[in-house]
Amino acid sequence: MRKLRNLTASVALAAGLMLFSTSPASAAIGWGDSFETAEVMYSSVAQNSSYSATVRLDSMSDNDFYVVDNTNGTSEITYSVIATPPANFDIVMGVIKMNASGAILSIQMDNWNGPGYAEAISWNAKPGEKVYFRIMDNGINNYNEPYTITFKRTS
Repeated sequence: MRKLRNLTASVALAAGLMLFSTSPASAAIGWGDSFETAEVMYSSVAQNSSYSATVRLDSMSDNDFYVVDNTNGTSEITYSVIATPPANFDIVMGVIKMNASGAILSIQMDNWNGPGYAEAISWNAKPGEKVYFRIMDNGINNYNEPYTITFKRTS
C-alpha cells in the first residue's frame, strides 16, 4: 500500500513539474503549423468578432497558420487582419483563399512594410469560403521573438 502511495505521489509530482516548468515560448512548437492545425480566428459557427494572439516563430522554417472560416456562413463577412512583428524583425503574411470545395481562389504574399512594421489586409469571405493566413520569417534570425496577430470583423 505504501509503495502504491509513493508511486502515485511520484507520478503526480512529475506531472506537476512538467506542467509548471514548460515555458510559454515552447508552447508554440508544433502549434498551427499546417492548414489542418490552423488556429481559428473566426468561425461562422461561433461568429466571434475579434481575435488576438501573441506567439513566436520557433525557427526560420516555422510557419504559423490561422484561418477565417466562413464555410457554414449564410452571408459574406468583411474583416481585417494585422500581423505585427517585434522591432527590427521582418515577417511575411501569406493569404490563401479557398472555396467550399477546397479549390484555391487566390494566393498573395504581403511583405511590403519591412522590419518592425505590421503587415495588414482588409478583405472578405463569402459563404462557403475559408481564408488562411500563414505567418513566416523573412530573413535570418527573424524568429524567436513574439509577433502579434489580430482579427477584427468589420461587417
